[in-house]
Amino acid sequence: MLYSPFPTYYDNVLFRWKRVTITAKMLHYNQILQGKLFVMTDKFEITNQEIQQAFLMLIGSTKFSKLTINQICSAANISRITFYRHYADKFDLLETINNAKIVILKNYIQCRLDEQDISNTLLRMTKFLKQDAANIESLFKITKIGNQNSLEHKIKELLYDEFSNFMFKELQANVIKGIPVSYFAELYAANATIFIKYSLESGTNPQLITSLNKIQKFVFDFLKSK
Repeated sequence: MLYSPFPTYYDNVLFRWKRVTITAKMLHYNQILQGKLFVMTDKFEITNQEIQQAFLMLIGSTKFSKLTINQICSAANISRITFYRHYADKFDLLETINNAKIVILKNYIQCRLDEQDISNTLLRMTKFLKQDAANIESLFKITKIGNQNSLEHKIKELLYDEFSNFMFKELQANVIKGIPVSYFAELYAANATIFIKYSLESGTNPQLITSLNKIQKFVFDFLKSK
């Protein structure tokens, strides 16, 4: 097929589909930010939730790489045409779900956690995530997603940003004793993500919490000491 510089019928349809999909996703994210997580505004949103629930159910027993659109449609009791009104493909669906999880987690951290009590943030976050443990664990297992970042990577980025913002507010500096705060943020984010992942899979270990708090306290004391 020869390349054409002019928009085709397919291009026009795809553009209109993307515009509708982006509008629907913006509505969904606004509901999340407003705390209206379970409010169904119309049939489109109800179907959207059913597609996501079907997807989450399937990845509990089926590898993402093997999962097909037909399987998702069958589980959600919809047609392929209906699926493509909502998502471009299964990668788009996964990205939407992962981003929604991050929005909820970020909102929880910013609205409910005391920034001065950051040493206990991980334990509270883990308890919060355990409410959706089965789905989070299944999403954690999906690591190869083409050009997308995995949920684990997104959580690590979120923790990095939260730690960096906290330390900058506390210290008003990006470099402490010749060491960039970003280095400690990377270290914190990596350890925190591993802790969350391990705790969801194996349960909360009191000894692990104690050792992790000691490490964090050492880092905080080091950064704040003169």
